[in-house]
Amino acid sequence: MIKAGLYPYLGLIEFLAHTLGPDYEIVLYDFSYEDSSIISIANGHISGRKIGAPLNKKSLEAISKGVYRSKNYISDYISLSKEGKMLRSNIYFIKNSENTLLGLLCINFDDSRYQLIVEDILGLCHPNNFAKEKHTYTDKLKSKKINQDEIENFYSSMEDTVDEILKLIIDDLGVPVERLTLEEKMDIVEKMNDKGVFILRGAVKYVAEKLRCSQASIYRYLKRVKESTK
Repeated sequence: MIKAGLYPYLGLIEFLAHTLGPDYEIVLYDFSYEDSSIISIANGHISGRKIGAPLNKKSLEAISKGVYRSKNYISDYISLSKEGKMLRSNIYFIKNSENTLLGLLCINFDDSRYQLIVEDILGLCHPNNFAKEKHTYTDKLKSKKINQDEIENFYSSMEDTVDEILKLIIDDLGVPVERLTLEEKMDIVEKMNDKGVFILRGAVKYVAEKLRCSQASIYRYLKRVKESTK
């Protein structure tokens, strides 16, 4: 059931999509620990997502760390479209009068059509491939030295979201899953918990399968993490 505080935003999604145009993806999440997912989306062709898609990496981590308690929004971070184009993304935290998080309003802007216009204009004064070579998304990533962990990818399933976060953590650890020690598994669970992974429904079971341990072990690791932070 949709929270009462989110009903006004359902109409806002359609309004923003018509006002801003097809290059803006507008997304509304209903936040709850039982099922945090998209309940309304406009111009979903940009990320390839539909209603029911889970919270993404940036949102999960912001919620887990309680960013919404001191901020009303996160603006201008980089994400990738379904086709791998860079997007300018923003998250607005929908809260009630008690500062309790109800949902998220997200806007992702795809400026690729404008980039093409820029290249066409620069092509008028550059007879070679200068404009094309200097204004690609790949070059932007390299020039800004953006860490892959800072780039947002959008997924339509919990499994894909968890897979990306888990891969980044294990790659950084440098140890294959089958050789992980108990301490290393606990460290991985702690890092995944910091990133809000276990907010997603079914994440405990899925992570247990990936780490080749039982769900009881994951809950035990999480209990230890909570006890160590007290």
